[in-house]
Amino acid sequence: MGDLAGRGVQVRPVDYNDPDSLRQAFAGADKVLLICGSEVGRRLAQHRNAIEAAKDAGVRLIAYTSIAHAGSTDMELAAEHEAIEVALEESRLPYTLLRNSWYLENYTDQLGSYLQHGAVLGSAGDGRVSAATRADYALAAAAVLLRDDQAGRVHELGGDVPFSLSELAEEVTAATDKPVKYQDTVC
Repeated sequence: MGDLAGRGVQVRPVDYNDPDSLRQAFAGADKVLLICGSEVGRRLAQHRNAIEAAKDAGVRLIAYTSIAHAGSTDMELAAEHEAIEVALEESRLPYTLLRNSWYLENYTDQLGSYLQHGAVLGSAGDGRVSAATRADYALAAAAVLLRDDQAGRVHELGGDVPFSLSELAEEVTAATDKPVKYQDTVC
């Protein structure tokens, strides 16, 4: 945060569990980027705190980082996101949904393990992943927040070139000259 403050950005710390910190942070804000919290099972309550604080502050738009295809997927991880999207709708605040696909860093952060074990483990079979970097998703969020025509929009976001985990293993092998194979872990 210090780096941002040093660049002239106003930095306000928040805690999704502390409604007062959220109200203080949102005071005077026109738009809010609500980045999904990481505490699975607690996110709905935490994000309701943020939504209420935004209402109290008179925010004109909330952009929420949801999950790809929320509302139409049976992926267990989507349930909380779907509930948060409903809470946004019920709040009657203008909002836009940024439905991020998987993060590329979920794979690149595991490169050491892939190389150590010679395997990319997963249960995707031949399924394809449309991953993008966190930086790419941040740029998309900034673009949405800079526009005035985003209320009610849903953006399904992901990478331009989907890949399978087998293809990921092949790329790791090609980049490192160390053999790495995809191992499907479905029982």
